[in-house]
Amino acid sequence: MRRTQIYLTEEQDRILTERARASRVSKAALIRQALDAALGIDGGGEGRRQVIRSTSGILADAPDWPEWLASVRGRSADERLTQLGL
Repeated sequence: MRRTQIYLTEEQDRILTERARASRVSKAALIRQALDAALGIDGGGEGRRQVIRSTSGILADAPDWPEWLASVRGRSADERLTQLGL
């Protein structure tokens, strides 16, 4: 990786800062992502897609989220709060 400096407008810096904070990544990482997209560099996207394709369906018989959550929690939130007198 090489270090470089660029000049940003106030608006570019403001938006970049907001997006970096919201995404919990550095401004430098967002700039690299934007450059990869603009230059047509994959940036590992195909590798991530391949992992998703290769693992898709491996838990086809697993319960869906609401069913799993009910099995873990047991009673509903209303029932638990009522039992606590709330």
